[in-house]
Amino acid sequence: MSTQLIIGIVFGLVGALLAGIGFFVWLRTRSFIQNSQQVKATVIRLAYRSSSDGGGYAPVFRFNTIDGRSVEVEDGLQSNPPQFQEGQVVDVLYDPQNPSRARIKKWMNLYFVPLLLGGMGIIFGGIGAVMLLFQLLDQFA
Repeated sequence: MSTQLIIGIVFGLVGALLAGIGFFVWLRTRSFIQNSQQVKATVIRLAYRSSSDGGGYAPVFRFNTIDGRSVEVEDGLQSNPPQFQEGQVVDVLYDPQNPSRARIKKWMNLYFVPLLLGGMGIIFGGIGAVMLLFQLLDQFA
């Protein structure tokens, strides 16, 4: 087996895996949105999380559930500069069965991860497909 064939297969498999995970996360996000309640929340602080590339700010927001419980949640998406400001009112979706599963209702906060994984899957899969295509063309030439 040639190196180009092996690399093409690996890139294709990695691409398929990433695209599959991205699709699964997208399906879970859609299910979450369909089964969630929407309420207004207030950003009460910005939590800084350091990382190897400098870190970012995740909004921490508080909201009251439909039945009146107060819940505080830190969003999973970080940004630098911060995407939100303290005191800002935002729309939030939360799981009525588990209100700590809450997400800010913005396209980027809901779909960034599946878009990133799906896009990477398409790129890796495309590179693998092109490499495999060139390998096949070389064998017939």
